[in-house]
Amino acid sequence: MAPSPQVQDFPLLPEVFREGLTLGLISREEVVLWADRIIAETDEPDYFFIEVSLSHDVNGLIEVLNKYVKPTYNPICDRVLLGLVYHRQPIDDVEEVEKVATMIGFMSSWDRLTSFEDNTIYEFGDYYLFYYPDLKLLQAELRNFLAIYKAFTLENYTQWVDINLQVLQLLKEEEIRVNAVNASFRKACAKKEKKRKLKLYLKKAGVLVLLLAFFILMIALFDDGATKHFTWYFILGYFCVRAGYEWWKRRKKIMKYVRW
Repeated sequence: MAPSPQVQDFPLLPEVFREGLTLGLISREEVVLWADRIIAETDEPDYFFIEVSLSHDVNGLIEVLNKYVKPTYNPICDRVLLGLVYHRQPIDDVEEVEKVATMIGFMSSWDRLTSFEDNTIYEFGDYYLFYYPDLKLLQAELRNFLAIYKAFTLENYTQWVDINLQVLQLLKEEEIRVNAVNASFRKACAKKEKKRKLKLYLKKAGVLVLLLAFFILMIALFDDGATKHFTWYFILGYFCVRAGYEWWKRRKKIMKYVRW
């Protein structure tokens, strides 16, 4: 039989096991099966594998992993977990996407990832602010993002370093795409806001023109040419314009609260 392997002979894999068990992405049975295979193939298996095999439940298995496995803080572990979410969570079911988004939001130690990954994961964690109630959009964005990590599996752990390089390239491409979409969205919003302001300005101008027309009509109908009358008409016109402006501001404020 082959010489007995040690925990360090499986870089990152036991750490992924521990985090995956905590998140419910990996079952105790598959970790035990992994340890049992190693035990069967070696003359004197390391006691770590025996303890894993003899664990009675998930909590006991996590305790064994905590005792033997030191955290590496390697971002590859986080990306493997995202790959497992892609393969093992129901992202194709729109009724389950909230659960998936919440799971991603609860994953810890995302500060090891790129700022683009951190920001995207933050938005998924607070999906009700960024996506709700459009769950189909949330589903599409989840699928696009998690698909970046789909090459990661538990079976190809010896290739994780090379896969990670490919994933980094895909992340750069996705960041460029997202930035382009956001820039287009901001441009469209700015254009819409400009039209809104112009429309508001025209409405205000229309109100002032109507008030001025009313003022001129009053002068034409009742003014006998006396300066005193003209002064009173001017004062009346000023207060009419002022009252119209205050009414407009009050109406705008009320409509703002109504929208909320």
